[in-house]
Order: sequence, then structure tokens, then C-alpha cells
Amino acid sequence: MRIILIVLGICLTSLSCKSKKESAEFFNRGNFHFKKKEYDRAEHFFSEAIRKNPKLADAYNNRGLIYLQRGEWERAGADFEAAVRLDRSFTEASLNLARYYTESGRADDAQVLLQDLETSLDTSSAFHNAYGQNYVVLNRFPEGEKHFRQALVLDTSHVEALTNLAYVMTVTHRYQEAAVLLRKALAREPDFVFALNNLAVLHGLQREWDRALPALVQAEQAEPNNIFVLNNLTLFYLESGQVDAGRTKLEQTEKRNDGNAFTRRNRGILCLKEGKAGQALEIFTEIETTTPETDHIYYYLGQAHEALGNKAAACKSYEIGQKLKDPWAAGKCPK
Repeated sequence: MRIILIVLGICLTSLSCKSKKESAEFFNRGNFHFKKKEYDRAEHFFSEAIRKNPKLADAYNNRGLIYLQRGEWERAGADFEAAVRLDRSFTEASLNLARYYTESGRADDAQVLLQDLETSLDTSSAFHNAYGQNYVVLNRFPEGEKHFRQALVLDTSHVEALTNLAYVMTVTHRYQEAAVLLRKALAREPDFVFALNNLAVLHGLQREWDRALPALVQAEQAEPNNIFVLNNLTLFYLESGQVDAGRTKLEQTEKRNDGNAFTRRNRGILCLKEGKAGQALEIFTEIETTTPETDHIYYYLGQAHEALGNKAAACKSYEIGQKLKDPWAAGKCPK
């Protein structure tokens, strides 16, 4: 966040001077509360600063960061867009807007902004981390890896870049390297939720529930409403035989977003556990049609077909899972 003290220049009228002075005072008070992580009070003062001076780009940017921290993506994006519109040279706001575009599925728009920022922000680890994230969303993993590595050259303690590089290692099946990076991240920030979640996923790939679940429980304590953590907790509870705990966590997740593909997959898994293989197959088939990249979906399609006695269809699904290097599908074709 660009935390600055607003200094007033010459005003043409006493009224405009008064408004700008009040806006500056509200803005500075907002920064004070933001640094203390008192986000509700900071939002109030940034909003008052904007009301007094609608052209104050910094206030829009800083309020956008509060919305981003809360997960209010649309409001954050609107504020970042306003900041950039008011000040085209405001590189931090442009970077924040690019991050918003990446997270909201507008990776091509983000790429345009990031390319424009490359010259001015080439020595920024935050920039390279954001650029790497956008390349990952575009499924351009080598370019993403390059930028994450550059972020770490510039800042060896960049926990988010370590975690993101570990993600690339995981999706490209370099599991041991990923685990090393995640442990480095957690050594620097023990409660970093995404590192905890991703380390749990690595253990889950090997079905090591006694190692995966504690990491997820710790992540949930840090961020109780993180949908990635909730979905993985549901999955691992169900797979480790803790069906009641899995059902409870699934119901909690569905209240937040029952249309999420991973949440829907977990509902299908619960159906399997409850002997409703036909209903499970319907759910898994729907997910395969709409979001086939959902983790383990072909393994579960195989499970559902197998439960219904269709061995040929089960084998076909398991074989697709094996081609995608899902370790859960390995050796699963029924005899």
C-alpha cells in the first residue's frame, strides 16, 4: 500500500481548500488505522476522504486493499479501476488491478497491465510474484516458474512466492521439491494458510491423512472461511473414514458456495459413502463436463462406475486419471 501523507497545494477557492484539507486529514487517519490492521475504521476514513475529494486516487487504492483483504473482490476491483483511471502513473494501483483481474478470471486483461508495468517494476518481488500467478492462470507454467524464481532472487523471504513456486512444482509432479519450498515458507510464517493447505495436499496425494489433516486444521484456525481449506478438509475426512466430520464440513462449505466444483465433488463422494452411487455418478459426470480439471474427478468417476458394476467404464475413467498422473487412480482398474 502506498502510505503517504497528503500535503495541500494552492487552492483556487476557500471551499475547495477546505474539502481538500478535510480529505487529507481523513486519508491520513485511514492510513494510521490500516497500519494497525483496524480495517473497519480505516475503510470509514478512506471513504470519507473520497467523499470530500473524489479525485484522490490513493484513497481508492487503499480502500481497495481493505476490500481485497476481506474477499470483497468486486468492490476492490472497482476501487482499483478508479485509482488507475484517476492516476495512470500510479503503478501500485495498476499492479493491484492486475491482481484483481487475475483472481476474477480476466487473466488476459491482467497480462496487458503486467506487460506495461514490467519496465518500471522489474526490481519488485511483488510484481514478479503477481506476474507469475497470472502466467499460472494462463496455464503457462514455465513462464510462471521463471517469475516466481525472480521474485525470490529479489526477496528470499517472500513467503507467497515460495508457496506459488511450490504450487508449480506440485502441478508438474515435482513433489519433493514442492515440499521443501513449502516447509521453507512455513518456517518463515507458520500460519500461512496457502502453504499449510498445499503441504496438506502433497500429503493427501500419498493418502497420508495423519500428516495432511493437522496442517488443514491449523489452516482452518487461521482462516475459518477459506473455501480451499474447507473443501480439502471435507475430502480428507471422507477419505480417511471420518464420514460424520466430512459431512459436517461439507454442509458448512455448501452454505458458502454450493456451486463450487470441489464442493460438488465432495457431495458426490459423500453420496458414494452413503451407497448412492447413481446420484454420485450424476454429480461426477456433471463436473467432468463443466470443470474436468477438478482434482481426482476421474478417480471418482471410476469409483462410481465400479460401485454400479460397470467395470469397463470404471477402467476407462481410471485410465484417464492415470494419464493425468493422479496417484489415486494408479493400479485401480478392476480385474
